[in-house]
Amino acid sequence: MIRKDDLQRDGLILYQDSALPCFTQDSVLLAHFLRLGPKDTVIDIGCGTGVLCVLGTALTGAAFTGFDCSEAAVALLEQSERENRQGIRCLVCDAADAPAFFGHGTFTAAVMNPPYFAAGPESPDPVRATARHGGEGTLATFFRAAFLLLTNGGRLFLCCPADRLADVFCGLRETRLEPKRLRLVAADPHASPRLALIEAKKLGKPGLTVEPLLSERPPAIDGTFPPGI
Repeated sequence: MIRKDDLQRDGLILYQDSALPCFTQDSVLLAHFLRLGPKDTVIDIGCGTGVLCVLGTALTGAAFTGFDCSEAAVALLEQSERENRQGIRCLVCDAADAPAFFGHGTFTAAVMNPPYFAAGPESPDPVRATARHGGEGTLATFFRAAFLLLTNGGRLFLCCPADRLADVFCGLRETRLEPKRLRLVAADPHASPRLALIEAKKLGKPGLTVEPLLSERPPAIDGTFPPGI
């Protein structure tokens, strides 16, 4: 069933389908983690129905392009774009083909919330399984696409489960995307982190800034975090 969700910011909406993976709080937190401006051109790699594109555009003023291998998901983003009128480009494409399709060094920034699990139980729904379980090479494919799509010095923003952080850092460095900023997210200050928010830089020098732990509370209606976050 297709539904129209109110994103509670500037009247923005997002069309979603209960038959497809729907966005979670992870994407909202990642959107608020972005450090971008109106001069940035941004590619959302595996955009799904496009919540990062919609919120990212509103929060930063950057020009977003989103692509996904799911025609149904991209069609919903197109529907959201027609109503929101943010100027977001949305296309159907595989991550492996994206550098040739868009051109190398085309974007100043990239965002992604890709499949992280290569093992373990998968959803019986093939669409949901693809969104979370991409196989052994999927994460490397996403990172390689980001490296090729970014300008030299371009930045990649992503989130991952906290228990996959070592794998993600290794994969980033292997692709010459140097982790530069990290913020861990937990349900409360005494809980173990469940999510990692990461900023990496193409061809960047070693040196990581670790920001204070983020206690998980939803952003306020105006897009800011409550005091203390």
